[in-house]
Amino acid sequence: MRMRTCLPIRGTPEHTAAEADRLVAGLDAVLRVGPDDTAPRAVRDLLGQSFDAVVLDLHAAIDANVIGQCQGFIRGGGALILRLSPEGVPGGDPRLAAYPYTPDDVTRRFAARFEACLPESALAAEPLAPTDHAQTGTPEQAKLVADLRRLLTEPTPQAAVIIADRGRGKSSALGLAIHGNALRVGLTAGRAEAAAEVIRFAANPDLPFHSPLALALTPAELDVLIIDEAAQIPVPVLQRIVQLHPDTHLIFATTARGYEGTGRGFLLRFVEWLTALRPTQRFELHSPIRWASGDPLERLVFDALLLDALPAEVDRRALDVDAVNAVVLDRATLTDAQLRQFFGLMVHAHYRTTPGDLHRMLDAPNMRLHALQHRGDIIAATMVALEGELPAETADAIHWGRTRVRGHALPETLASHAARPDAAQMTIVRSVRIAVHPDLRRLGLGTRLIDHVHASYAPDFFGTLFGTTADLLTFRRVNGYRLVRVGASRGSRTGEPAAVMIRPVTARAHLLLADLRADLARDLPLQLELMQAGDELLLSDTMRAALTADLPPPAPMDDTRRDAIVQTFTHGPRTHEAAAVALEAYARAHADALDRIEPQYAALVRARILQRAGWTQAMRAADLPSLPATMRALRRAMRALAGVC
Repeated sequence: MRMRTCLPIRGTPEHTAAEADRLVAGLDAVLRVGPDDTAPRAVRDLLGQSFDAVVLDLHAAIDANVIGQCQGFIRGGGALILRLSPEGVPGGDPRLAAYPYTPDDVTRRFAARFEACLPESALAAEPLAPTDHAQTGTPEQAKLVADLRRLLTEPTPQAAVIIADRGRGKSSALGLAIHGNALRVGLTAGRAEAAAEVIRFAANPDLPFHSPLALALTPAELDVLIIDEAAQIPVPVLQRIVQLHPDTHLIFATTARGYEGTGRGFLLRFVEWLTALRPTQRFELHSPIRWASGDPLERLVFDALLLDALPAEVDRRALDVDAVNAVVLDRATLTDAQLRQFFGLMVHAHYRTTPGDLHRMLDAPNMRLHALQHRGDIIAATMVALEGELPAETADAIHWGRTRVRGHALPETLASHAARPDAAQMTIVRSVRIAVHPDLRRLGLGTRLIDHVHASYAPDFFGTLFGTTADLLTFRRVNGYRLVRVGASRGSRTGEPAAVMIRPVTARAHLLLADLRADLARDLPLQLELMQAGDELLLSDTMRAALTADLPPPAPMDDTRRDAIVQTFTHGPRTHEAAAVALEAYARAHADALDRIEPQYAALVRARILQRAGWTQAMRAADLPSLPATMRALRRAMRALAGVC
């Protein structure tokens, strides 16, 4: 298997396009990514395919996630061809310029890092020779296949966890392990396309694919269940799958380090739980199959994107609490070691951390980095964003869905979904990520770091929004934060509802908190019921108790308040769940008017609002083609109902 290479080409767009065409003229399979070819956002849909070369247009912008994706497509002997302007890798990404900052305020630290990793220009390079499409397995992979086949013969249901970097033959090993097997085998993954490699090597096009949610709701009669790219499935869903399949051999596989996130958080959050529940064997694959060991392109991408970043090596027994100091890190002077330790904590603790987060962390002007250091090593880290203080007209436009503002996640959700545009005008410090070294947890370091952040700023309030767990809710409550909103991504079925928590500082923020908490107490029970309707959100009793704990008396809602909330749904971006109590009260008060609107609209209102059916059932009741279409139609239906009342 031959090495791959990176070939930068510098010049005008016309010149680099012509030079790239010259280099790939003799190749059969070439992927071109850029504004005039495959859109960067569409690259993810090509996962599982392979190419002789990828030509990536970087004249206008750089996308860290796309670079990671493209590297994994290229066969041994192939090349990643980068089309660049004479000035080099573009910086100053305007998408990172959160108000009041401008693109001129966006730094180019990530671009400089990537540029420093690149080889010399490829203008004099010879045209690329065709790659060898044949792939030969490694002894390491053959041993894994044999071990898995042996595991599947055990009379007691076993579990296996496979961790590997991309290109190591993980999915093909899964397929080979079940090839010709007479057992009843099922397959699942976060996306059906991700399972294609397993099916190909199993030589069984009829191998049944099950959605993760279906397996978490109803047990399948299977002897073996393979869960590929398992770290991309929410942990509560994985746990339900395990619990519903006690007599099934379970094989979990995930990418350890990649553009889409990391398997290390998967190990922390799920594998420990699994190991305590049933016999579990862990396997790792290290040797690449798609390209040669020591591949320079893989090394370049790992270095540039910090895909192999790790937390510092520390000894809990040697920790001197008096030697721990809190610091604000200067991004302009960060050493490579500091950056690796900081980002290593992020990818270790947050299993969906991506290279795009590294780009934002280095260059976004409203981002700040805080850390706890112990004798020079970073042992706890947090990223915070300075948000809010938006002009009144902008906040009002967000409230009614006329605009969106990049880099202001918390003001946007409070203005649009909680109908509080005044919150977007306040100054906010939002906690984006926080991580404590895995060997130093339960020592109060997280609280110490949060206290440092609180002492460093004087906003109206501090806040955070995250895919929650009961432990995270408790942690934030202990540190003075209170839950003000619960939501779920529309059309996204997960086991982790989104939580918004704030810690007020000023008098007006305390009033905001009181109002939001009272609204939450009134709305949350119905919100949770609707989120779980049709099993569209897997919510444990522990999570429900954590979300509903310590709520104040519910806010009253007279007809005037009800109608105002309905209007924020019918003419704004507010979700159905966020306005559900008012929408149901309105629909019941005007039920006789349903016969005066379109029958499809009436059926949808009756199903989703009056009968509290899940989105899937509502879609079928109204004979609509998809869940997104159903959600859009409900807004039109309530607007129609309001129009005849």
